[in-house]
Amino acid sequence: MSSVVIALGAVFFTGNAVAQRAFGIDVYDGQSASINWSTLKNTYGITFGWAKATEGGSTSGGTQFPTFCNNAKAAGVIIGAYDYARYDLNTGTNGAVSEANFFWSTIQNYTKADGLTFMPMLDIEASEANQVTYLQTYNQTLMSQWINAWCTTVSNNAYAAGLKVKPFIYSSSSFAGTWFNSSVTIWNADIADYAYGTNYTTSLNDAQGASGPPAGIGPWSTWQVWQYDDEDAAEPYTTGDGDIFNGTLAQLQASLVVTAAGPAITAQPTNLTVFAGANATFAVGATGNGTVRYQWQFDGTNIASATASSYTVTNAQTTNAGEYRVSVTDNTSVTIWSSSVYLAVVAPFSNAPGSTVVAPTGMVDWWPADGNGVDIYGSATAIPNGNLFYSPGVIGQAFQFDGSTAYLTTGAADIPLPWTACMWVNAANGAGTAAGLLEDGTNSLKLQQFSNTFNVGISIIGTGDYVFSPAYSAPIGTWVHLAFVGTSAGTSLYVNGVFQASMTNTIPLPRAYIGAGYVSSSSKYIDFMSGSLDEIMLFNTALTSNQINSVYSTGSAGVVRAAEITGFSIPRAGLYTVKLAGETGKTITVHTSLDLTNWLSTATVGNANGTTTWTDTRATNMPMKFYRASSP
Repeated sequence: MSSVVIALGAVFFTGNAVAQRAFGIDVYDGQSASINWSTLKNTYGITFGWAKATEGGSTSGGTQFPTFCNNAKAAGVIIGAYDYARYDLNTGTNGAVSEANFFWSTIQNYTKADGLTFMPMLDIEASEANQVTYLQTYNQTLMSQWINAWCTTVSNNAYAAGLKVKPFIYSSSSFAGTWFNSSVTIWNADIADYAYGTNYTTSLNDAQGASGPPAGIGPWSTWQVWQYDDEDAAEPYTTGDGDIFNGTLAQLQASLVVTAAGPAITAQPTNLTVFAGANATFAVGATGNGTVRYQWQFDGTNIASATASSYTVTNAQTTNAGEYRVSVTDNTSVTIWSSSVYLAVVAPFSNAPGSTVVAPTGMVDWWPADGNGVDIYGSATAIPNGNLFYSPGVIGQAFQFDGSTAYLTTGAADIPLPWTACMWVNAANGAGTAAGLLEDGTNSLKLQQFSNTFNVGISIIGTGDYVFSPAYSAPIGTWVHLAFVGTSAGTSLYVNGVFQASMTNTIPLPRAYIGAGYVSSSSKYIDFMSGSLDEIMLFNTALTSNQINSVYSTGSAGVVRAAEITGFSIPRAGLYTVKLAGETGKTITVHTSLDLTNWLSTATVGNANGTTTWTDTRATNMPMKFYRASSP
């Protein structure tokens, strides 16, 4: 630390003065009405300060603030405004907000990102008689709430004006230690402690070398600014209270002057659902300082040339489905991110090539995960949240979960016993403490149980976690078909179409959340799955071993989802029978045409078991006739 030389009542610094702590003053109307800020800076080394602007809801003691502010900045002195708190008059957090709003309205035209505006300050003490009386019925919690409400209001007002502000709290070390709790330590602190008396030269020298206010700094762990002496006629500049910053001027300028707040998003992008082949346009509204720049991402990866406020996916296909978000940057070099939104692409139903089979009876829900969360059998559409992507699945695409944020919500109620849940699973790293497949907030089907056992099982919050006997762990990085069957006798597990294990415990089939769970008592999501799920099918019946094996054995061909014509026969003259297959339990519409251009919906056929027939009684009366099938 450099030495300080006193000559003719002035303070001069030797050549390595940059290592010195920066020091300043705070002033109000009752001190000097006319301050030569250039002299304070150039002769006495004052580089920052505060001037009183308001007291409670008035400008009492702060009428000179505009003059102080303008003159200090003209001399190159960093200056901020302070409010003398009247928590006794403006009571409660509503009173704090009102007082803060008045303070901001007074100082806003003088608060700028100009490199010369110091963070504003709240002066909170007990100098008024009625404040002392008021404290008799006050407590630490209420005082801290009042402070936080004032500081938050000022910060929010500044942010709305495009400025980043973090107020100071000024108080004596004894007052802060008594009346403040740790919640106020999110704000800056200016602690008053006059341990070295009021002689300017002595107190300044001692403060320069001290480790901090000897009497303590209340709930803060470190000190930032210390008011080390009170106004004294012996001071060479005869005005102001002495303040010292716990760092150099350069450090003060880097952290405690008002800056531009950076960009702000005024309109978030929204989720989109389009049919395959259509265009989808995402857009964001944003403001910022200077030039605002954008960068769109798809599934966490930057999209080349997607640098405008909107981005259009042209001729959208299921491979374009997933998470989109955009970063916004301005001349402050601050970058913020929009919320994640999702593109769902709905393609016409089609059956995968190969030996498809019809679904067993009793289906309730079916999520193929082919670029959307649509339940193609029931009505429980799955809504994506977090970093949920789509990735290659066993059949088409699959839901991909990141293990920490991604999940789907359906809002659907549990399915009572008996039930069956079938799905393809590809577990990833298995790093979490647990991984949920289907949950409802109480009951869970688990891919991995708690305590890193990685065992498949069921859980009941507040009751227990249960694994199958023998225990089973799904392989990492390999697709495996799991089927759970719940009956009044217990729960069974089938792996790749074969019975694996069972337990006597059972639960209703949860389906409110996919890939994670929600605990209402703590209002948080847990059990985030890492990996992928495909072809999730739920039934309100206990499927047999043969039915489960049939679903598994189709492999990439899968279960019939689109109505199709599988064959024809002529029972007798004048009759033509069309063989049909489709979603089990859903009707099939038969359309006929004479020219492949004009189609007539001719019949609606029940399909209770997945396959059915329809006979055209007028087929042979036509020279040529064409048929096609669809699901309503």
